[in-house]
Amino acid sequence: MTLSAEKKPEKKRTATREARRQQLIEATIDSISIRGFSATTLSTVTKGANLSHGVVNFHFTNKETLYVETLGYLAQEHYDQWHSAVKNGGDDPVKQLTGLVGADFHPKICSQKKLAVWFAFWGQAKYRPNYLEVHNDYDDQRLANLERLCSEIAEDGGYDHVDPEATARRIEAVIDGLWLQLLLYPKMLNRETAKNDCFAYLSDVFPKHFPRLPITK
Repeated sequence: MTLSAEKKPEKKRTATREARRQQLIEATIDSISIRGFSATTLSTVTKGANLSHGVVNFHFTNKETLYVETLGYLAQEHYDQWHSAVKNGGDDPVKQLTGLVGADFHPKICSQKKLAVWFAFWGQAKYRPNYLEVHNDYDDQRLANLERLCSEIAEDGGYDHVDPEATARRIEAVIDGLWLQLLLYPKMLNRETAKNDCFAYLSDVFPKHFPRLPITK
């Protein structure tokens, strides 16, 4: 038997393990989005994943570990989305900021299900600091990029009144508020309108670089 042939079973087992872990994480996301944080149990997760309790114990030490891994998955997914968008903007800070903000309203990130889970985790952060640590590991990088881009655009446009650090915080606050409105009032607000609202704020701060979009009825 060749060496490559000997490695195939191990690769298959590894792929299967990763697939099972992903099933459990996605089932956790589904359960939290439907039932909330407190009503989600290992039973609701395993039932949703169509797997046994033993599989959970094999991949995760306990429910808390599963929760941390789920939050890490969401944070990594969000990071990959905005980081790729910034990279695609090349050397143009306006394109980079446009991509970064737009990534927050991408259907993959900004869905009713994902928003419900994000807010569920944020609601637990005060009592479970490890959740905040996972989130901040990714979010600090995002905020640093926002500050950098605001600084570059402010310098390019001669916006002497703009404080890049404060502006970055306000952009985050606008997005968080729009996420909450999308979650609470899905019939009154959609992703595209929310994204346009965010860019309307950018046009107030950086009018030379972000022309105000026409109002549509």
